[in-house]
Amino acid sequence: MRVRTRWTAGFMAAAVALTLTACGSDSEDADSSHLDTLPPAAAAQSPTGTAKPVGTVVPQAAAQKIAVSGTTTAVLGTDGRTVTLHATPGGTDGAAPRPVGLPIDGVVDLVAVDDHFLAVGPKGLVRIDADGRATLTEVPIDSPLSLAVDGDKILVGTEKGKLLVLSTTGERLHEYGGYARVDDVLVAPDSASEVSGQVSVLDRAQSAVLPIDIDNGDRKASLRAGNGATNAVVDRFGRILVTGTRDNEIYAFFGEPIIMRLRHPTPASPFALAYDEKQNLLWVSSTAENEAVAYDLSRGDARERGRVATVGQVTAMAVDPASGRLLIASGRGDGLQAVAPDAIKP
Repeated sequence: MRVRTRWTAGFMAAAVALTLTACGSDSEDADSSHLDTLPPAAAAQSPTGTAKPVGTVVPQAAAQKIAVSGTTTAVLGTDGRTVTLHATPGGTDGAAPRPVGLPIDGVVDLVAVDDHFLAVGPKGLVRIDADGRATLTEVPIDSPLSLAVDGDKILVGTEKGKLLVLSTTGERLHEYGGYARVDDVLVAPDSASEVSGQVSVLDRAQSAVLPIDIDNGDRKASLRAGNGATNAVVDRFGRILVTGTRDNEIYAFFGEPIIMRLRHPTPASPFALAYDEKQNLLWVSSTAENEAVAYDLSRGDARERGRVATVGQVTAMAVDPASGRLLIASGRGDGLQAVAPDAIKP
């Protein structure tokens, strides 16, 4: 049975989401002890013996992050010291995955930047080229959690509730505190004409989305995202799409100031997200059921388009913009899954 989408307009967002306020600061001593927090939500343990994953599965050690640049997919291992490069996974070239040992330990996040990848760990930033060369820029970072790039600025979130703004050479430009933790940093793309360049933080301990001006630290009006938000992506319109893992929901926020535009129920334990720009689909993984569900966002609501069986314990997903393949990484070593775009029919 289909469940009805729950909408919120501007006035309703105030009723269902707590507005948060805080002050930006370059101070090392920004206080976050006053914040109302809750234990960060965690994905359910995936069952075994479920349906065979759709598409192609190639060998891959337990993974925590995934990114796509050109024809190369990079997967960051849970060991925090290995990135595996896959040439067109799910394709027919037959190239073997290439493990790349990183020059530092404790790497926690990975993003695609033009023709290469960028990763972050406690000793700095690592550039990984498609040929496997890894180069370290030393920058001491206390307890890094997340990474994003905004033009010529590199944004690093930490478990200590800091948002660091770095130059491409690793120079520390700003440091903003006052968060409980910075689990994800979202940057609206140039295609998001109304909110282009908007930067927001996802804080799992506050279960909140918190926009910030990274040039001066000015905090904008912020909103709670249920009671257990875990991951987020930004679509081409600048909508911030969030999984509510504890509440089995997804949320969409948009605007300046942001308001909640969408709240929709999902299968149990939604966790990883991927956005398909060409088809305007949001993919949401369910670790409790080993499924990924595609939601059509073209009308502004969330309409289910289909489901595919996945590898177990999905930790990260991405859509290859060139081929349209959905790429799914397993946190327990079940492999890297590639799902062709025609797996979901209009």
